[in-house]
Amino acid sequence: MVKDIENVLVNGVFPHNDRVPFSFFEGIEIPFREAGEYKVAVHTPQLDNAIKICHNYMGDKYIKLLSNKYSLYGKPEIVNGVDAPSTNWHNDLKEGANIAILMYFTNASTPNTGGCLRVRNRETKSLSCMIYPGKGDLVILNHNKVWEHKVEEFKRTVDETGSFSDERIVGCFDYNI
Repeated sequence: MVKDIENVLVNGVFPHNDRVPFSFFEGIEIPFREAGEYKVAVHTPQLDNAIKICHNYMGDKYIKLLSNKYSLYGKPEIVNGVDAPSTNWHNDLKEGANIAILMYFTNASTPNTGGCLRVRNRETKSLSCMIYPGKGDLVILNHNKVWEHKVEEFKRTVDETGSFSDERIVGCFDYNI
């Protein structure tokens, strides 16, 4: 049992930390290709297998607690970066899934770099959550029409070695309940 997971139905979001889904990707290279403002993972056979196992695992562990009749939706993606439309309030229900799990592979979201995830009630504009997800975090988002979310603009920064620390790698896994 995952304590308080039903909060995703009430507050539109449920942040959680779980290392197990990330273990499916250990030892697997995640190559990226340019896709406009951000990068998208290239689906190699090994990566596709890890994504499939992870999608099913998270569905059975988390989404099933919300509905025994859940279904996997679409083809999960792993992205690096943030595109401009994601920095505006929006709802992803139009893409077909009514719930999603975001998997954070990096610690990119900080007050200095941006990348904060905000969730609010679309009707009242009341903020439900403002979090800086880090490596190993899962964020379950409710795509019911009453909820909107946005990602704060992500800024490229230079780390202590002089390299750009612009890696904001997030897996996006969709479901229907």
